[in-house]
Order: sequence, then structure tokens, then C-alpha cells
Amino acid sequence: MIQRFFHPVGQGAFYSERHIDDNINIVYDCGTEYKNRGNKGTKGVVSQSFSKNDVIHYLFISHFDYDHISLIPILKESVKRIEKVVLPLLHEETKLFLSNIYSVLGEKELATLVRAPNQYFGSDTQIIAVESGNNNDDNFSKEDESDKEGKNNKVRIIPSGKILSLRTKESDWVFIPYNYEYEILSKDFVKKIQDSIVDLQKLKKDSEYAILESVINELKKIYKRMKGGINQNSMFVYSGPEKETSNEIYQVYQRRIIDEFYSKLMCYNLMFPKRPACLYTGDGDLNVVDVQSVYKDYWHFIGTIQIPHHGSYSSFNENILIDRPCFCPISVGKNNSYGHPSQKIIGKTLQYESHPILVTEDVDSTFVEIIEC
Repeated sequence: MIQRFFHPVGQGAFYSERHIDDNINIVYDCGTEYKNRGNKGTKGVVSQSFSKNDVIHYLFISHFDYDHISLIPILKESVKRIEKVVLPLLHEETKLFLSNIYSVLGEKELATLVRAPNQYFGSDTQIIAVESGNNNDDNFSKEDESDKEGKNNKVRIIPSGKILSLRTKESDWVFIPYNYEYEILSKDFVKKIQDSIVDLQKLKKDSEYAILESVINELKKIYKRMKGGINQNSMFVYSGPEKETSNEIYQVYQRRIIDEFYSKLMCYNLMFPKRPACLYTGDGDLNVVDVQSVYKDYWHFIGTIQIPHHGSYSSFNENILIDRPCFCPISVGKNNSYGHPSQKIIGKTLQYESHPILVTEDVDSTFVEIIEC
């Protein structure tokens, strides 16, 4: 049995899978927005999702925006250990830049996570960095020992499309990360820095420059005026079977009995038989990344697609829903200032007989999928 959770953290992202029979845990992103950073309820969602005896076998980090990584310190402290962390490969200059920003914001742990993940997670955790690919890549391959090693041989570097397998009773369950590098840093954020007193090039290369009081104060002002994230890249992850499966039971449950779209209990039995896979999208742009092409050999297994970027219409492409209905969870803050989720997305999703599911900061919006294998 596999339990898949879309946890209620509001305008952020925190998703997990539990392979019950093998006691294996997977997490994709773990964070909430900056203005929600002191919310004890949101922190409790993370700390109560696992116990001190639990091991996270894979932690996937889609990108390094605050709302996707800010709760990782709580996750790290809540479990026994994290075995493997899979993240996008960043250029050293980008690492230093993002790390400096988090240092300025007083987020020292996040600064270390970005700059030196090995140091942050410790020697018991393997760091796997995913190289950027492109829509024409056709290099899906099995795990092996031929992958490159990063600086000081401490980071394993794999290409986009590398198949990461789980050793479980469901032996064909795999994860396929895909990192498309189309725009690392927010143009708006870079423009605001260039228009300020801050020297952008020094900020990218000099950690001492970032601790100057005038720089700190200016960057804090800029960051708080930002309407979106600063790290635009986002890594997709396919989680599902590698080959045809005998899965017959696929239940989906949301605790809220009456929601915005359905006046009935959201519990579906045998609705999408043999489509137990999920595509996690983070803040990815479906107009830039052709996910149907990237995951063409696995597309028929996917019954759940996380709508990217909290339901931002600019990141959405209706083509993902044309050929068959899906469950479409959307992580979104109830009182967010961005207008998320786009009403156009809600309309398009319903038009294609798919199911938009809002996962907010309310505990009763938790979305759970139960997969019997």
C-alpha cells in the first residue's frame, strides 16, 4: 500500500508518499511563504507528519524559493535521518547569490542548505544533484555507478531523466527527476537589485559584501516587495510504476466533505485504475517544459498532476488534461495576494472532467490518495 499526502501548508508546498509495507518515506518540497513563517500550525503539520523513528529515503527539492524549502529544518529535526536529497544542480555563482539572500533575511540554515547541502544535512545523507536537460532529451536510464561526482566527490551528479528506483515489494516503483534550466533568477528581482544601491555582481561573488548593513537593509526591502519567488527554476519529478502494473484499487480522499466544487464526499474507488503515478511540478512552467514529451513513456500511468505555482495561470497549459481526466491538487494560501488559483485554471480543469482540489492551510483540506498494489 502507498499513501500519498498533499499536506496543508498554504501558499507553499509539502507532499509525501509512504510505502507502508516497506516503511519507506518520500518527500517532495517542504516550505511555506515568508509571511507565514511564524505560523505554529503550519510548522506543526510538518512535525506531526513523521516521528523520530522515521527515515526519509528521498527528499526532492524542486528549487530554492523560500516557500518550497523554509520548513525543511523542521522536517530534518522531526525524523531520524534523511538518506538522500535530490536537488537541481546550481552554478557556484547562483549558489552564493541565493545563499547571500537567505543570510540577509536571517535564515542562516537555509543559506547553508543552498550553499553547502552536504554540510547542512550531514555525512549520513547523500546529495544527488540533477543536471539541466531540455525538451528533446531522451536519456532516461537506470541507476548505476557511472554518474559524475561533484566538488570534493561529495555530491553525486546525475542527468535529467535518470531513473531512481525503490527497493520495495512494489519493485517497479521509480522516481524520475527532470530539471529544465530556463531562467535561474527572477528577472524582476534582478531588476530591482540593479535599480538599487546594491552591486549585483559583488552580491553574486562576495559573501562579505552581503553582510554590510546597508546591503542587508536594502535587500530586505526589495525582498518584501517581491510578488513571487527569486529562484525561477523548478525540477519536475515523476513518481510511479516503471512498467504496466496490476494496481486495481485507487482511492482518493479529502477530509472536507463539502468543498468548493463537489457537494459530495471526495472518495473515489476504482476511478482511475492502473494510473497511480503522480507528476510533481513545483513551480515549473508547463508552457516551457513539454512534460508529455519528457515523460512520454510514462504518461499513461499518471492519474495525479500537481498544478504548478499555486495555480498561476502563466505556468499552466491545458494540454496536460486533454487526453484523460486527472486529480489536480493545488497548494494555495486562502488569503494570498496573487489571486491564486486562477479561475481560468479551475474552469479548464472542470471542462476536461478533471478534479481541481485546493489544499490550503486548513487541516481539513488535506488531500490523501491510497494506492493498493
